[in-house]
Amino acid sequence: MSQIVAILISTLVLGSIYGLVAIGMTLIYGTLRILDMSQGSMVMIGGFVAWGVLVVANSDPVVALVAAFAATFVLGTFTQLISVQPLMSRRSDLDFEMVTFITTFAVAIVFSNLALQIFGPFQKDVPPVISGSVSIIGQNLSYQSLAMAVTSIVLMGALGLFLARTRWGLAIRAVAQDLDAARTMGVPVGRLYPLTMGLASALAGIGGVFLGAQFFASPTAGDLPLLEALIVVIFGGLGSLSGTLYAAYAIGFIQSAAIVTIGETWTLPVLYGVILLVLIFRPYGLRGNPSEARL
Repeated sequence: MSQIVAILISTLVLGSIYGLVAIGMTLIYGTLRILDMSQGSMVMIGGFVAWGVLVVANSDPVVALVAAFAATFVLGTFTQLISVQPLMSRRSDLDFEMVTFITTFAVAIVFSNLALQIFGPFQKDVPPVISGSVSIIGQNLSYQSLAMAVTSIVLMGALGLFLARTRWGLAIRAVAQDLDAARTMGVPVGRLYPLTMGLASALAGIGGVFLGAQFFASPTAGDLPLLEALIVVIFGGLGSLSGTLYAAYAIGFIQSAAIVTIGETWTLPVLYGVILLVLIFRPYGLRGNPSEARL
């Protein structure tokens, strides 16, 4: 019984944070048709912002979350303007997805090396957003992990409401469904793309605050979250928000079950094996389809 509880708790925490980072990548892919490789660096930046606010400035965790959201929103918008926007007018003349994959990856390398020059190669210990723990059927759950799960779920829900209820959210969905039709109806596509990447990067930045407190902040701290987010979006179906959410918790469950039953060493081989089997029978992911279902 205790093992089942441990798996369920870990699934909730891991699935929520995977979903928060991956849903931004899905949002970008559904709207801009690119895989944004700079999302991992936004997680890293969020961790360093948290360290700066909580340790250097000795300020409040809420300030750290707001500062990480704002900083990564601005940097995400900047990334779109310098690495994607100049290529938009040449979209029909080049392999747009591959070229933007490379340019956003180049931006991520620049961010990582800037962090290395500014903060050095050593890990920075980030204090927990909230201290203490609670016991659930014999299993200890830290308030830090609980806050991470709750915040991730709230932010993903807020994103869903934004897309469904606001003018800009509906515009994003319209562009994702049919770019030419959206332009014909007067949707300001030029302003929509930076907003989309800014929002996605801000979600990754919030994830970086919690992951930094859970582990540490370092120039390479975004590498593993980026890999895990890629696994989630491919598993769920590129461009499908619902598929991303299902995949995040499915992968969280697989990883949690593997850690509890056979040990952490075998987690990645088991995870890759399951994904390989899924993609053999569902090449477009859980909720994707040949027409690349969007948002």
